[in-house]
Amino acid sequence: MEATTKVFVTYHQMLVAEPGADHPGSVPNGLTTSAPEAAVIHTGLHTGEVEVTVRLTAGPPAPVDGWEEEAEVDLVTSTGNIHLSGLMEGASDGPTRPVLTPQGPGCYRMRVHARGRASGSGEVYLIVVWPVELGADAVARHRPEPLPRSKSDEIREWARKRGLPQSERGRIAGGPDLRGEGPAR
Repeated sequence: MEATTKVFVTYHQMLVAEPGADHPGSVPNGLTTSAPEAAVIHTGLHTGEVEVTVRLTAGPPAPVDGWEEEAEVDLVTSTGNIHLSGLMEGASDGPTRPVLTPQGPGCYRMRVHARGRASGSGEVYLIVVWPVELGADAVARHRPEPLPRSKSDEIREWARKRGLPQSERGRIAGGPDLRGEGPAR
């Protein structure tokens, strides 16, 4: 299936998400990123319409020429109800767009192609979505940001660097005080 539509973007963003899903706030690769149940596509245009073609395929697509930028992310859906929308569009706003995850809940890949982002006008996008084959060789690839280091991780690292012994339950003999420098009391 393939369809072309106009999407009204605001704050340089359009969404590929389930209704009500929290979308990722930053786009490290500059084009797209995802979180469970949502992905955000960063546009050159701050506010206005961009042209988007959505293509649903049964498997990974062949490379497509003529695009300035390309990035690929995972789409993980628990409902199978992921749609394309502008950042500020509500469920009743704008045209009804097709479901991008027609095979229901699961894991999909999304490849975003872009052209015209640098100029901020005349932007065009191609979004290709396909289901990821599940089975014995499937690997969960979607991970949230790394967990922040805990104070106990910092203490253990401090002890390892100094070759200090650790007592039971991870406490460090002569290790740093949690309130600042020096040995624990």
